[in-house]
Amino acid sequence: MLFKKINKPGSIKLPPADDSLSFFEEFKRASESYWQTVTLEKEIYGYQIQPGSKWKEGLSDSDLIKFESIMGFSFPVPLKNFYKVMNGLDRPGIDISGDKPAFESKFYSFPDDLDLIAEMIEWIYNRNKISHNEIIKSGISRIFPVFAHRFIMIDVPENPILSMWGNDIIYWADNVSQLLIKDVFKHEINSKDYQKLTLSQPKVKFWLDKG
Repeated sequence: MLFKKINKPGSIKLPPADDSLSFFEEFKRASESYWQTVTLEKEIYGYQIQPGSKWKEGLSDSDLIKFESIMGFSFPVPLKNFYKVMNGLDRPGIDISGDKPAFESKFYSFPDDLDLIAEMIEWIYNRNKISHNEIIKSGISRIFPVFAHRFIMIDVPENPILSMWGNDIIYWADNVSQLLIKDVFKHEINSKDYQKLTLSQPKVKFWLDKG
């Protein structure tokens, strides 16, 4: 469990998870309010979002163009909308499982986390024994990390999310909005609503079908 349960399940209400600007704006408000009330779990291994975290201001159109240029591809609308509203957190994730705290970004910010974004993508390519050129040549979707090791499929219609830990890859969410709900509010929504978050699982060439 990432956070101690503060709210009664189902008490957090959000608009439809449709990757719209209005969804992200409401999610930003709800998540910042939520993080004001949580405490770190001492038994958790790995990075947790720090209590009191707030979102950085979203990116301007010109910053988005710079971001896309550095990445080498145009962002799909869901990713653009996400970054227009919020651009990473003002505090890194914290791991308190060791002798002393360790810190690393959970949500990736432009331009602060460009090196980390590149490292994450290259790690996945290397572990799956494929290069950037092979991906382009074979029509395999490019990938981009949105949160920790959750990656959006840049070239798959509807832009679903896969959880990619090296070559351990599973379908995670239908879109960015569902990803945010699952990884931030998963203990604060009704279990039936949680199960409904992933409804469609489109085919994803190579990443889910290596044949």
